[in-house]
Amino acid sequence: MIKFNFTNKLALVLASSKGIGFELAKELAKNNAYVAICGRNSKNLLSAKNKLKKMGILKKVKFFKTDLSKTRNVLKLHKIVTRNFGKNIDILINNSGGPEPKMINDIKEKDWDYALNNNLKSFIFMSLKVLPAMKKNKWGRIINLTSSTAKEPAEKMALSNVTRAGVLAFSKTLSREASSDQITINSILTGGVLTDRLFELIKKNNKGKVKQVLKKISSSIPVKHIANPTEFVQLILFLCTKEASYVNGTAISVDGGSSKTLF
Repeated sequence: MIKFNFTNKLALVLASSKGIGFELAKELAKNNAYVAICGRNSKNLLSAKNKLKKMGILKKVKFFKTDLSKTRNVLKLHKIVTRNFGKNIDILINNSGGPEPKMINDIKEKDWDYALNNNLKSFIFMSLKVLPAMKKNKWGRIINLTSSTAKEPAEKMALSNVTRAGVLAFSKTLSREASSDQITINSILTGGVLTDRLFELIKKNNKGKVKQVLKKISSSIPVKHIANPTEFVQLILFLCTKEASYVNGTAISVDGGSSKTLF
């Protein structure tokens, strides 16, 4: 892997106790950043802590339990993280677990409220909280981890389709307004990734036929395999560097070539 250097930078990675979020938090810590890991599940946070301890990179990492589907918790988390580290956030990785797949007619108002809060508003309000300090410091990086459904909506995924597209619209607008202060805002559109969520979705919708479904999905991807979280890391780490200063307002697909859209 490429070596980066994030010495003296504080990175907050949302939903980072497992999956892509954890992989990013781990690599940021390995490359000398101070890192705030957060999640809603105590068991997952403890597991993440133990993994980093075994790797010997726990020194600059702190853990925070929170439910980001409530805006007040987003604001509280920002305050607690900056207070605990004694410095402002330089790198924000917005991330969240995806909504449950449902047919549109089966979606209740409470489902919409939860998805909008967890997958869109948490990104918006955390970004707005870190911006003042980034502007003062004349430097900052905000990266939104979203989904290919933001550009290519999938059936039974209306909650994700709508909220992920909203993230792209917000991100693009913010990139136009904030980048004069050397702050860049970019989005990553992920395809299928070998995370717990993917396995759960397959089990739920295919009567437990995980191996068969994984094989079928893999064969449909131009690179012929489903990504593991580490395959996303290098690109996103680069976007966090000062060298990526001219990459701004983009929505980059990282899906093995699965997306069919030109833009």
